Amino acid sequence: MDSKRIENAFVEVVEALGDVEYKEELKDTPKRIADSYKEIFYGIGVDPKEVLTRTFDINNNELIIEKNIDFYSMCEHHFLPFFGTICIAYIPNKKIFGFGDILKLIEILSRRPQLQERLTEEIAKYIYEILNCQGVYVVVEAKHLCMTMRGQKKENTKILTTSAKGVFETDINKKMEVLTLLK
Repeated sequence: MDSKRIENAFVEVVEALGDVEYKEELKDTPKRIADSYKEIFYGIGVDPKEVLTRTFDINNNELIIEKNIDFYSMCEHHFLPFFGTICIAYIPNKKIFGFGDILKLIEILSRRPQLQERLTEEIAKYIYEILNCQGVYVVVEAKHLCMTMRGQKKENTKILTTSAKGVFETDINKKMEVLTLLK
């Protein structure tokens, strides 16, 4: 990431706003934004597969749910934040991931310019393909500042997206079990 270039770009943004007085309080804002972008977008260029290398053998294939995982991302359409929670359910195939590794996967994928629909799909895809599990079901619920700060300005609107892989695509009873447990 080219921090100096980002900093210079935000100097231009502040100046382009027009009548905003470039006062003392704004002097270091472009540098602060550039520094914060390192954290906000740290998932750019990071291979999500790197954090899903450790698996653990288990003796059963019972449903596993990790829910209410907080996340923050940046809408690629307006470069405004969206944030909320992610719930992941999967049925292993005698192997599981560590819960912390799933959290790392979410951080990598959400810390890049993103669409909620793509984020949901990518989480499901990586878990399903790398773990070779029987099925995975991902639910993402988020509030988008591009809908609350601008545009339609609907403060309480949340977007819910899902992605189902494997058994959750074909077995409605398994899907309903997950949805019941998530309530």
